[in-house]
Amino acid sequence: MNFQVMDTDTWMHKPSLSAMTNDTLKFHLSAKKIGDFYKLKSKTNNSKVDMTVDFKDRNSMNNTDYYPWPLEKENINLKDGLIFKSNVLKEDVIMNGSFLGNLEFTINKKDVDYSVVVYQLTPENKYFHLSYYIGRASFAKDRERRSLLKPNEFTKIPFNNSKLISKKLKKGSRIVVVLNVNKNNTAQLNYGTGKDVNIENIKDAKSPLKITFTGNSSISLPIWNSRK
Repeated sequence: MNFQVMDTDTWMHKPSLSAMTNDTLKFHLSAKKIGDFYKLKSKTNNSKVDMTVDFKDRNSMNNTDYYPWPLEKENINLKDGLIFKSNVLKEDVIMNGSFLGNLEFTINKKDVDYSVVVYQLTPENKYFHLSYYIGRASFAKDRERRSLLKPNEFTKIPFNNSKLISKKLKKGSRIVVVLNVNKNNTAQLNYGTGKDVNIENIKDAKSPLKITFTGNSSISLPIWNSRK
């Protein structure tokens, strides 16, 4: 593997994809909120963060900024999903590879299409789109066999196949995570009935989707630690 590390004008050389990474930065969701941002914490906690999505409402959309264009911008839509922000990084960090995570939540439906978008908020207060993931919860554990969720029971959904990246995250940067449910005019809508999503329609959007994420939910960024 030969790859360029963005913002360093250098190349790294590793024998495999897995060898790109030797450490992780792990963050947990929390309910502590300052302004528009919830807090990303370094440890699990007892937080619960609620989100409601009404699929009957076609005047609003969710998950509209997951696709990385432009890569860097002055602002993001702070009303689109749940927005989490970390403390500042105390030193430069090389992010190498694909981010992964585990979401723990309860939901009042049998399925949900969700997304996770990760940004670097630079010391200059610009948002750099690092990577994103979109998944269907019922296929999280087995991509060939659908396993429906049990409404109003805790479930854990792992994901690990996000877009690969290599970039230096400067000291003073923050990590911003946008957690969302897929609902926009370019997406197939998963209404969560448990039926084949291909045959669902707006008649299945009877009650709003209600999802509650816990503080056991985590996002892990793969990094290269030169001190190891």
